[in-house]
Amino acid sequence: MKIKREVKLALTAFLAVGAFIWGISYLKGISLFETRDLYHAIYDRVEGLKISSGVFYRGYQVGQVTDIAFTGARYDKVLVKFLIKKELQLPKNSLASIQSGDLMGTKVINLVPGESEELAVHGDTLRSEVEQGLIEQVSQQILPLKRKAETLFSSLDSVLVIVQGVFNERTKQSLSGSLLSIERTLTNLEDASGNLDMLLRTESGRIQQILDNVNSITTNLARSNAEISSLFTNLADISDSLRVANPKHSLDLLNRVLQEVDEIAGKINRGKGTLGALVDDDDLYHTLNLVMENLNRLLVEFRYNPKKFIRLSLVDFSSTKEVFEYGVVVYESPERLPLHGDLYKQNPDLKEIQYKGKYLYLIGSYKRLKSAQEKLRSVIERYNNSYIIKIDFE
Repeated sequence: MKIKREVKLALTAFLAVGAFIWGISYLKGISLFETRDLYHAIYDRVEGLKISSGVFYRGYQVGQVTDIAFTGARYDKVLVKFLIKKELQLPKNSLASIQSGDLMGTKVINLVPGESEELAVHGDTLRSEVEQGLIEQVSQQILPLKRKAETLFSSLDSVLVIVQGVFNERTKQSLSGSLLSIERTLTNLEDASGNLDMLLRTESGRIQQILDNVNSITTNLARSNAEISSLFTNLADISDSLRVANPKHSLDLLNRVLQEVDEIAGKINRGKGTLGALVDDDDLYHTLNLVMENLNRLLVEFRYNPKKFIRLSLVDFSSTKEVFEYGVVVYESPERLPLHGDLYKQNPDLKEIQYKGKYLYLIGSYKRLKSAQEKLRSVIERYNNSYIIKIDFE
């Protein structure tokens, strides 16, 4: 049986239309031989959602938007119809959320499953939600910064007005006069220091001679300490005797003592006796210089190497001793945290210190920096803003 030409053309056209329809459906992600369930969602706005926009479940496209229409008494709502694969079982309280599908702003529906045990069926209306777009999120984040910047600029403007009011012409003249007075004072100090330096250079010999004489006197007194102590002992005995004796006897005794003192002073002036020798002997001067030089060397050695002399003295010559520790700070706050807070529950050994108007919370303190660094490495994963602080205990 021979097929007519018209029939061949009709079959060819029918197959071409079918192939075209199948191709369009394939490009849209619709399978002509796959059964799907129809669902509805009602939104206040659709934020750019279009017919044929994708429907995703856990990141995988499972359907497609088929229709978008206004609804409500005043057309204040938008009804969106979409088909999803029949084998996908959704809880009845699932959420159909309109989200951005990419950075270009393409909108899609993302299905968020609920917790209901009852499953949604063909034709059900799901809960709806519209997430903020990228621009809205950025605006929401920048809005507080904008307000703070406006407040800051207002404060700066007030400060500038106050500064401008303070630094008026009279204040400027007062400041200029004060600066000139300071300059004159510094000039006078410079002149005084120059005069003092010149005096020290010209009279250095006399000053050195005076110091040598003082050193000689102190050395003689030190060597005559025994005689002086004996003298004061005698004077003490004399005073005791005067207290218990009668006045006439005490005066006689005092007269004899004064005579003895006068004789001792005369012997000292004539160079006799131990004190006379100490006063008139030139060798004492050279001996004193030698002793002072050795003492100076000993003090220099003690300053640069005190450990050599630590066994020779029971006295701590250090005036101050710096005591400090290294603390690992895990949190800082302008206000004190409650004792029943989570930070205290997670760290029973948490310490609190107040530093520069803030409350610092330390998870540990160590005398060695290396120990504090090891502790910081162990807590940095839990507390990203942790750092080490040096704590002085002066």
